[in-house]
Amino acid sequence: MVYNLINEKWIPVRRADGKREIIAPWQVTDEIGSNPIVRLDANRPDFNGALIQFLIGLVQTTMAPKRDNSWRAGFAEPPGSDLLKTVFEKVSHAFNLDGDVPRFMQDFEPGEWKSNEIDKLLVEIPGDETIKDNADHFIKRDSVKRMCLACSAMALFTLQTNAPSGGKGYRTSLRGGGPLTTIVTGDILWQTIWFNVLNESDFLENCGNSSLIDDDAIFPWMGQTRTSEKDELTTPEDAHPAQMFWGMPRRIVLDFESGGTGNCDVCGCDSNNLVSSYSAKNYGTNYEGGWRHTLTPHSTTKENVLIPRHGNPGGISFRHWLGLVQNDNVNRNEPATVVPTFRGRHKELENKKSLQLWAFGYDFDNMKARCWYEGKMPLINVDESIRENYESVIEQLIKTSELVADNVKKYVKEAMFRRPGDIKGNFSFIDSKFWNNTEPEFYATLEKLRIAISDGGDAVIGIKLQWLNTLFRTGEQLFDEYSQSNQIDVADPKRIALAHRKLRMYNQKNNKQIIKILDLPDKPGANKDK
Repeated sequence: MVYNLINEKWIPVRRADGKREIIAPWQVTDEIGSNPIVRLDANRPDFNGALIQFLIGLVQTTMAPKRDNSWRAGFAEPPGSDLLKTVFEKVSHAFNLDGDVPRFMQDFEPGEWKSNEIDKLLVEIPGDETIKDNADHFIKRDSVKRMCLACSAMALFTLQTNAPSGGKGYRTSLRGGGPLTTIVTGDILWQTIWFNVLNESDFLENCGNSSLIDDDAIFPWMGQTRTSEKDELTTPEDAHPAQMFWGMPRRIVLDFESGGTGNCDVCGCDSNNLVSSYSAKNYGTNYEGGWRHTLTPHSTTKENVLIPRHGNPGGISFRHWLGLVQNDNVNRNEPATVVPTFRGRHKELENKKSLQLWAFGYDFDNMKARCWYEGKMPLINVDESIRENYESVIEQLIKTSELVADNVKKYVKEAMFRRPGDIKGNFSFIDSKFWNNTEPEFYATLEKLRIAISDGGDAVIGIKLQWLNTLFRTGEQLFDEYSQSNQIDVADPKRIALAHRKLRMYNQKNNKQIIKILDLPDKPGANKDK
């Protein structure tokens, strides 16, 4: 029996009553009126990130709404599972995980290739060189020896979607290694999927060649691999737009005879068909040429080259608001296509409450996965008549936060070291704590700001001053916490006192740079309650 990812129950979810189930993709709307599925519930967060993209991609590929009123109908009255099953079965031939080729996300022409243990599908597992050098200190070898078919499918899709550089000829994902993904989330899983599906014409015009309609133009494993031994490129002109969800940069073939029976080392389930190895070959599909993925924010270079955003150290917080939720014109960063699309639809829905943006992705250092980051930000429901003013003030608040955060780090280093300019260590932990500690107040400030601007704007200056005090107060708390640590250097009370004085002077002398960024009166007295 072939394991088909449309028909099999392999996706772990949670219902509103807390019950965990394993479902087939077409069952996402089961019991939607009484006990709906509210979220994905895989054993790994990166699997959840991959699964939501799988489901959005499946719906976008097979049943994109023709126009806005069709989209609104799909929100108001979600399709039943029988209809979803009928629609999804039209592409089910492309979703066989095992059996004869073609196989889901696997090479069309397998050969005698390099054999790998199955744990190498997990992007954080140390590579051969790390193991050879006995340097796998944090994530140990042999922790995952066998996977069930469901976890094998999740791991395979996760790797192809996030693929980092993997050595000579091992290509990165369609969006580069470790792309940042942003998803507009709803109250239930179907809403989260549907919020991120574009109208058919908008999607086809977004990126790609819609005249290419053969299976292998959408699902690359359905035909011969576009290899890249001579650095041949696969650009948006070479594929249907939907291939952005189904990109396959790695040449991989799972070995379904390798694992036997027993328990899966990822999810713990009992299985009669475990997988313990796979074969791989380099020089797979080399995606280049300005792919604009609908779920990923992008930057534009001065030469107008489109670059997908990627994860960075320090996690995801409101410091990334500019470029994820609203445009960052100074740095030429813009949100994923689904964000402005959602705003245009949201104003016409009966459900006017503010929703959230779920951002996630790996932080890679070349081939090494340093961390998986994810976070959520509110998407404040703002009337279009005030949006420009509202977003302008938010940009001021964030730019001021960046300035104060850098200043706190500067004076902590001055307190800790005799020659702080010579210190090359990573002090991003101070930044991270500053942003995390101020984040709740930032989101509360956004709602105050919306109300103030809606009421005519008289209270906006007061809100800016309150935010400035929050930044100064948090900065001094972090200075006190880190400047007197003995972990790096011997504490010097005189040096600490001098650095603290400089910090307080910066905070209390009506800093002209801050006044300019926040567009405040010349002498705001921002910190007179200290």
